[in-house]
Amino acid sequence: MSLHQRIIGPDSVVEETIVNLDREIAALESRTRSQQGRLKALAALADFQREAIDAAAIVAVTDRHGRIRSVNAKFCELSGYSEAELIGATHRIVHSGVHDRAFFQNLYRTISAGRVWHDVICNRAKSGRLYWVDTTIVPHRDGSGYTAIRFDVTPQKEAEQRLWMLANIDSLTELPNRRRFMELLSERTAESGSFVTAILDLDHFKDVNDSDGHDAGDRLLTAVAKTLRDQLDEGEVVARLGGDEYALILAADGVEQAAARLDRIVAAVGARRSDGMGDWTVQASVGAALFPRDGTNKHDLLKCADMALYAAKQSGRGCARLFEPRFREAAEQRAGLRASIQQALARNEMFVLYQPIVDLSCERPLAFEALLRWRRADGSIQTPALFGEVFDDEQIAADIGNFVLGQVLAQIERWQAEKVPFQWIAINATLGDFRSPSFVDQIVAAVESGRIRHDQLCVEITEGMLLDRGGRAVRAAVERLDACGIDIAFDDFGTGFASLTHLRQLPIGHVKIDRSFIEAICAGGKDRVIVKSVIDLAHRLGLKVVAEGVEEKDQAEMLRDLDCDSIQGFLVAPALTEQLATAFVRDGTASDRLAAAA
Repeated sequence: MSLHQRIIGPDSVVEETIVNLDREIAALESRTRSQQGRLKALAALADFQREAIDAAAIVAVTDRHGRIRSVNAKFCELSGYSEAELIGATHRIVHSGVHDRAFFQNLYRTISAGRVWHDVICNRAKSGRLYWVDTTIVPHRDGSGYTAIRFDVTPQKEAEQRLWMLANIDSLTELPNRRRFMELLSERTAESGSFVTAILDLDHFKDVNDSDGHDAGDRLLTAVAKTLRDQLDEGEVVARLGGDEYALILAADGVEQAAARLDRIVAAVGARRSDGMGDWTVQASVGAALFPRDGTNKHDLLKCADMALYAAKQSGRGCARLFEPRFREAAEQRAGLRASIQQALARNEMFVLYQPIVDLSCERPLAFEALLRWRRADGSIQTPALFGEVFDDEQIAADIGNFVLGQVLAQIERWQAEKVPFQWIAINATLGDFRSPSFVDQIVAAVESGRIRHDQLCVEITEGMLLDRGGRAVRAAVERLDACGIDIAFDDFGTGFASLTHLRQLPIGHVKIDRSFIEAICAGGKDRVIVKSVIDLAHRLGLKVVAEGVEEKDQAEMLRDLDCDSIQGFLVAPALTEQLATAFVRDGTASDRLAAAA
């Protein structure tokens, strides 16, 4: 407002001044009304924001000692506590125990310094339910206390946890998976102090799945996981790496303590258990490495543990082995041998020879046993006795088995076409063959298609293949072969522990007496009695008998006197090529060889 005078006359000056005053007053009133409108709008916005925050956020105001002075309805709703229960209490009333001391020390240091603190906290409701809140704590400027504003992020946190579980936890056993175990092992190697890294493998677990079904296998895996978890002390770890393989991180101060601990774990896993659907007994093999003695990083430790596991399996399974430096050299040799075998198969360096089996009653060739040989690059020829350990690798064993079977089936076809007089060719099957579906499938298909007659092939098995749970896969395969008419021979008879039981349970057509009994048969004593008993028993059961490893004329004569059906060995002939085997049969040289040895 201002006064403005014009010197025209007294009356006009007064009139103009009044007009100006009215104009200024009107403008002032307009500005006042505008400011009041803005103030009302701001107040309404503040009320809306308070209502919105109160509806969506969990709000609590505390004094400077942390005692709650006020809470909103959302706090009560989510926590399950009433306002009366919360006022005067501290936030420890919703403490979950999820966070460690360092977490809260950082919180208190921050707000005590007058700074805003923000993070996600897990709280526990009155019911015991855990919930997660995105929390901001603002110190009051006057130092009177703090305001905590939280938002419920439980659904998002649970979704994150589900994703984490999928990535890090085995769904069947609820143990850490391989990925998580590698993280935990890496963390442990960054710390000081010794510990043991162990790999535990269930012996012959595949046979459980094959014979009892995958549900039974899953129950067994879950039971073993519980057993291993029960064996742990605080800070130790057990994980499932996959299949029937587990890994452990165990505290240990030295070799003796580690070995004793591993032995207890093997015994615990091997204890008989029942799951309400049957009783279970399972063996476990364990290989372990000591940190930092055997390795200072996760990769070296697991390599050493894996080499020790192989040594445990070679020692008969059902035991534990700690890594030794010599295991590394052996592992390198095995790896080289496996690679060489694979190359040999690809380069056709493997081949099959045929050792004659002669009928003692007429001294005529009766059949052949197919024997695998490997012609090395230097021209030397090796028998499976020198590379048999590769059969521990099921894939290589299956590849070799399929190769031999393919060679024998083709040989039978050629001899049929050439009218070579023979009755059958026997092949030595391995456990790996019977674990490979294609092996038995090929035989059944060859018979059903008319490619070979069922009586032209004999499959030899050993008692070792029938021991433990591995026998179930063998029995199932033998039953399939018997159903299509394939003869089954029991090789190395008498060297095991339960040969008679297997004769009673399995559809055996032949038994082969091991060479260890033949060597001293002419000296009398127990070996002769055992051989005679085996022959008599087999004949009473309607089985034929083949004596292996016959090298001397008097051994053949003794076996003839004991009524043995047939023999094979260097006295008759070594393993022969296809051409020599064909000539051997057609020329009838068996009797000549026997006569020449007299």
